[in-house]
Amino acid sequence: MAVKYKEIADCLEQEIRDGKFDHTKKLPTEDELIKKFEVSRNTIRKAINQLVNRGHVYQVQGSGMFLREKSETDTINLGSLRGLTVDLASKIIDTKILTLQVVEADEIIANQMRCEVGSKVYYIKRLRMVDHEPFSIEISYFNKDIVRYLNEDIASSSIYNYLIDDLKLTIGFADKVITCVKIDEADAELLHVHPLDPALIIENTVCLTNGTIFEVSKSLFHYQKAKILNRINFK
Repeated sequence: MAVKYKEIADCLEQEIRDGKFDHTKKLPTEDELIKKFEVSRNTIRKAINQLVNRGHVYQVQGSGMFLREKSETDTINLGSLRGLTVDLASKIIDTKILTLQVVEADEIIANQMRCEVGSKVYYIKRLRMVDHEPFSIEISYFNKDIVRYLNEDIASSSIYNYLIDDLKLTIGFADKVITCVKIDEADAELLHVHPLDPALIIENTVCLTNGTIFEVSKSLFHYQKAKILNRINFK
């Protein structure tokens, strides 16, 4: 079951994106949020901390929680796990499924996912389009013991919305590694770039709140189109 403070944070994040607080440039008070969501002060504070970590708000002592300036609409937020459908919400996102199948984890994947060699995993390769132009290639492996079912309809939209909203997975944290490589001929054709052009790569290892790895993935981005945003909060 989803953690309550994360549900509240997701709700407030959507309201921020929808412009609900644009006129005040700040969130309601803690007391107002406690009354609205009918939860404890500690739960509200945890939800607000989520929004701080996601780069949406900042605190002014004694004055409340203020909205940070909205980022460019074409940036990828390293602090987000919801993917392109949230990061690029104002854009038209299309997905082409290149591969979706259940495979047995080889030694490399098993080591990355901390599972047994031969364990069943979903292997998905997708081409993501933004405003009808190739934007990224996503290659993902999901532990089938945790993500028991995936199909093309789910993979064609937001897999993470499905994991969080439908499967109610309690996603805890992710490690992200950013590199740059020269793209091979096949992937260059998909992204409409030249072979040996650079490609920005983000590798993800994503865990549940108990530390269990359920996904490892790699995204190759069109080097001329992708912009990465990482908002840092100093405490």
